[in-house]
Amino acid sequence: MFGVGATMMAAIPTIQVRLTGLAPESATLMGAMNLASLNVANALGAWAGGITIGAGLGLLSTVWAGFILTSAGLILFITTMTAEPADRATGRFG
Repeated sequence: MFGVGATMMAAIPTIQVRLTGLAPESATLMGAMNLASLNVANALGAWAGGITIGAGLGLLSTVWAGFILTSAGLILFITTMTAEPADRATGRFG
């Protein structure tokens, strides 16, 4: 648990700084969107774990639900990172 907490304490400010650098004129909005997305991810994890327990799959099934959600997030991350980058001057893709 300490490792997860320490990782998040390092990752969240890093993400905040990167988002602020991408949209300096709306830094507050980017910060709010970042924290909102973390809250959505937390709620999705709890929901998926509850679904698996409710389906009678046992407590260990929550680990598999987390693995599936983490894999989906990793695929989304890879997809967005390999997409054509935005022009930093205009913020437009392509």
